[in-house]
Amino acid sequence: MIDALTSGNLIRDPSIKSGQSGKPFCNFLLSVPVGEEQPVIVSGIAFGETAEKIGRLRKGDALAVTGALKPSTWLDKATSETRHGLNVTVVACLSAYDARKRRGSTDTSAAGKPRPKEENAGFNDDLGF
Repeated sequence: MIDALTSGNLIRDPSIKSGQSGKPFCNFLLSVPVGEEQPVIVSGIAFGETAEKIGRLRKGDALAVTGALKPSTWLDKATSETRHGLNVTVVACLSAYDARKRRGSTDTSAAGKPRPKEENAGFNDDLGF
């Protein structure tokens, strides 16, 4: 297995279910861009609190995950061709919603000090033309 950080967009709404122990798990598909080629499809599974976070997202939402990445192969039923893909077992995730929540209602600098709230800060000078 390979430890990886993978980011992309959800291809469809994640499906969240409960295991026999009652703990949640979530299956999802990510479309991961790889330059100008077609994107790679990564199948993922997450458990517990991470599964609940991913389960609240929707098709098209951006998502970054870390975890164990494993290559996989399967037989395409429609074409009878062997297909290749990647599976990730998620350890942690981050979405745009998490980033907004971490920032909170006050915008802070890298030093953790609140930035002054100025309307159009840095864009109020006269243009000379």
